[in-house]
Amino acid sequence: MRKKYIFRLIYSLLSISVIFSLFINIKMNEISNELSSINAEIVELERSRANINVEYIKKYSFENIENLSKLNSYVRLRINNLNLDLETPYKLNDIEEMSPTVMGFSR
Repeated sequence: MRKKYIFRLIYSLLSISVIFSLFINIKMNEISNELSSINAEIVELERSRANINVEYIKKYSFENIENLSKLNSYVRLRINNLNLDLETPYKLNDIEEMSPTVMGFSR
């Protein structure tokens, strides 16, 4: 009689473990399917981002801007940046105001 209960217990434990492992595999497959769909969306968004970046580069490239300026009859000007109002740094200004004397000579 005791063996009968032990075998039934073992049989029930094995069947519960098989059902539990099948349940876990089903859940893992569902999560895997969701993950693959998310990965597909990510790839699609990366492609659209790359296309937008290429369009931006084409639209605002130097070559395109030069072509637009030629179409609208603009002339490119040469720019020489000369700043004649340069001031000395504040430390040098203080030194000039002090007018130091060296060996009897000053500025």
